[in-house]
Amino acid sequence: MFEFKFPDVGEGIAEGEIVRWLAEVGQEIAEHQPLVEMETDKAVVELPSPVSGTVRELRGEPGDVVPVGNVLAVIDEKEKTPEKSPPKEQPFAVGVVGELEEAQEGAPPVEDAKGKVAVLPRDRKLAQELGVDLRQVRASGPQGRITEDDIRAATGGKEEAASAERIPLRGVRRTMAKAMVASAFSAVHVTIMERADALALRRLREREHDIAASRGVRLTWLPFIVKALTLVLERFPILNSTFDQEKGEIILHRKCHIGFAVDTPDGLLVPVVRNTRRMSILDLAAALQDLALRARERKITPAELKGGTFTVSNYGVLGGIWGTPIINPPEAAILGIGRIAEAPVVRDGQVVARPVVPLSLTFDHRIIDGATAHRFLNALIEHIEDPDIILLET
Repeated sequence: MFEFKFPDVGEGIAEGEIVRWLAEVGQEIAEHQPLVEMETDKAVVELPSPVSGTVRELRGEPGDVVPVGNVLAVIDEKEKTPEKSPPKEQPFAVGVVGELEEAQEGAPPVEDAKGKVAVLPRDRKLAQELGVDLRQVRASGPQGRITEDDIRAATGGKEEAASAERIPLRGVRRTMAKAMVASAFSAVHVTIMERADALALRRLREREHDIAASRGVRLTWLPFIVKALTLVLERFPILNSTFDQEKGEIILHRKCHIGFAVDTPDGLLVPVVRNTRRMSILDLAAALQDLALRARERKITPAELKGGTFTVSNYGVLGGIWGTPIINPPEAAILGIGRIAEAPVVRDGQVVARPVVPLSLTFDHRIIDGATAHRFLNALIEHIEDPDIILLET
């Protein structure tokens, strides 16, 4: 018997969550065939079987958290011919396994040595939800496995809708929840808010729009603000810091690695654009576009979600105007950007309509004084309202 253990996938990963099994007990599995889909930190990967054989045990169900080194599955390994080289560890595969075998005629379910009937973890959960005794179900799946159809048939077509739904907190949302709790109970959050006149920035963006489009880049407001933010952080390094809770030390970072919040179907992810000081506006636009796309498609790597020194939350793209963003620990501050829209402002004694960008800066008051935070935000507004400063300092 071959024990397939959860391998060390690197990036400091200590545990992973079972998303779904890609094979079932009793199934013949080939070497390199995907066996299980795991969520490690914030990335989803498929782990292939390193050997060929018959799956005898699947240890754990979707939602279970498994430490690195624990046994995930037990496989009755096929005998190797002398010419065949020993199995080698393979890189993670991307893709899905083909369809399961067609159902066979119903029969009593097969039980293992522990008296546990053969059924996929997701179908076992379904049976629990519907109140179905699996030992009373006729099995039509391969090797006496009970299928979803078997379970639903056992209800006699009298499934009742539940009066409430329970949604397990898992995957990205669980990781995000832990980070938010850690932030709320460690940092001392204070938020200040201001508005910036974005007329000159809008004109600059319009001038550069065609150049960006010719390079396949969609030029939004965000790369300009990130560039301005980077320049201002150099003047106020305390905001480009992280806090070492255990040692009680503030770590000032010489380089700016800007994280930006991305809304995905699975929850909030924060990819990081590294060393933004060296990047042009077009470079930033391309990097932000690429990382956001791959984050939504869950093709981003764990390394690209780590190492940020400051975070931006652009909730304006969703129509939000003001917010109180929560600091991404162990960082010292986060900037919220609201929806840029025409608003009345006074210029030279006259009320005129200007595009205005709402800015919300949340900072850790243990590290940053209120006066420093206000000076930082004023400097950022100065760069937004006069983007020629951005070009001069680049």
